[in-house]
Amino acid sequence: MNLAQDKLAIICGHKDWDGWNASSDNREAMLSSALTRLNASNDIPRQWKDLGSQPTALQTLLRSVRLQSRGDVAVHLSVQKLIEESVLALTAEQERKDMIGIFRAVYGTELVH
Repeated sequence: MNLAQDKLAIICGHKDWDGWNASSDNREAMLSSALTRLNASNDIPRQWKDLGSQPTALQTLLRSVRLQSRGDVAVHLSVQKLIEESVLALTAEQERKDMIGIFRAVYGTELVH
């Protein structure tokens, strides 16, 4: 989630998630800004535009608490397969759909079912 938050922040014109979060009044303003950017720009990768059409996935991403340090993000990059397996193991349908959308946006690839 941290990697996804940082990527979304950059797409929305910020240095990183922490900077965006500190400069925003609330999550609703961040959601509105993200939706506007994802739907308005043609230079956004398709997988991020697709995520913009999943409001619950964006809300999940924006409301998620950052639990890991920046060093942990680097470790997560090396365990993409484990993240994929965790996403596929989710049993709540909407949560699974949202996390699949976030995974696609971050890694630019489909999950292997």
